[in-house]
Amino acid sequence: RRELRPFGVRVSIIEPGGFQTGMINPAPLVKGFVRLWERLPAEAQAAYGRHYLHKYAKSTTLLHRLSSSRLSHVTDAVTHALLSRCPRSRYAAGWDARLIFLPLSYCPAWLSDTV
Repeated sequence: RRELRPFGVRVSIIEPGGFQTGMINPAPLVKGFVRLWERLPAEAQAAYGRHYLHKYAKSTTLLHRLSSSRLSHVTDAVTHALLSRCPRSRYAAGWDARLIFLPLSYCPAWLSDTV
């Protein structure tokens, strides 16, 4: 964004949180992950442990449940960025982006990695 400013190009960053789209649909994600897991060498499976597979499936399902189904938050941000006379440099779309990810981006890396 800053690199393009000297050339008169204004860039707005849209940072969406989790939204219920096909990208985070748990059924195909877990199915693909299990398929990859089964192709792993036995020593790699042993290193991660079988619990890793179950933890991934649970976290993927939880992420989908907590995600918003209102994609209009993202499209509204895109529309505002494109059509506004004075667009913002950054848009956080969704409750999780506003309450978790945006504040976390201002934290030191060690803290955000821990969270």
